[in-house]
Amino acid sequence: MMKINIGQLRKDIGGTQSFSFKTSAEDLGVDNQQGLWSDIITVEIQVTNKGNIYQITGTVNTAINQCCSRCLEPMVHVLNIPFSEDYKETELEEIDNFSSREINYFTGDEIDITDLIRENILLAEPLKPVCSENCRGLCPECGTNLNIDTCGCNPIKTDPRLAVLEKLLSKD
Repeated sequence: MMKINIGQLRKDIGGTQSFSFKTSAEDLGVDNQQGLWSDIITVEIQVTNKGNIYQITGTVNTAINQCCSRCLEPMVHVLNIPFSEDYKETELEEIDNFSSREINYFTGDEIDITDLIRENILLAEPLKPVCSENCRGLCPECGTNLNIDTCGCNPIKTDPRLAVLEKLLSKD
């Protein structure tokens, strides 16, 4: 669990306090069985006391080991994930009443930010990672990695349903 102690900051309205953590995917409860996430996840946080609300801003720095969605080559994708959330102190029995609001609630001098960090990491994971924007991918016919080699396949195939239209467009 990642908790930050705001006991000192509580007395300083308008003040800020910085925190720095090193953690892992396992500590955050992120499934890492395939070894996707790097061993060390660095979190830099700044907490600002805005009266009755504490604004937490920061950045999560990590890397994820994935395969390119075009050429299937292994790659490391570095992620720098900015985040910002507001937290408000409340009594324990009041938390259930406020659970549907857009603000987070805490009690005592500690704010648990484990869920905040986990959520931002999972949302930042690329859905279709590519090794580069110019990745040419694999040949659909023979499977050759077109970034490394060329093949003699004809990648342009006409859908048989459109063959009649192709004849109309050809000027032979």
